[in-house]
Amino acid sequence: MDGLARELLISAGMVLFTVLTHLIGLNMLIQLTRIHVLQFATSVRVDRVLVPLGMVLGIFVIHGVEIWAYALLYWLSHAADRLDDALYLSLGAYTTTGWIDVHLRDGWRVVLSLESITGLLMVGWSTAFFFQNLSRIMVTDESHPLPEGAIATEAPRRTSRVPGGH
Repeated sequence: MDGLARELLISAGMVLFTVLTHLIGLNMLIQLTRIHVLQFATSVRVDRVLVPLGMVLGIFVIHGVEIWAYALLYWLSHAADRLDDALYLSLGAYTTTGWIDVHLRDGWRVVLSLESITGLLMVGWSTAFFFQNLSRIMVTDESHPLPEGAIATEAPRRTSRVPGGH
């Protein structure tokens, strides 16, 4: 298999692994939050700190697993000489900060670049997850300070004009 096809195959496998890890991780996080809210809830004031903090820490763990998976791939495949270099490369790619001051062996640039796209999507997914679920458990329609649809407008009325008609 030529170099590009090999890199694309590795990338596809890693994207699949990352998405499945994220999906399972976020589902577990929802279940843990549900258990806490239904069975171990303390006071509202404490839970307004504990629950978001738990969600954020859980999201960090999920991203950590994904970053470490790429780092281990780079290290075990000898794309990077040392584990700390592999982790540094993976962190730079996944977070899209672009740290590439560590030597990366030929045949891994596409994988590293596609890790960036994957990381960007996973961070976006996590952000949407966090705000959607936090809003769901912290705000009711009655408690939200802004009225729903306060500045929404009606859809413009469409008039059907038939040629020759009024």
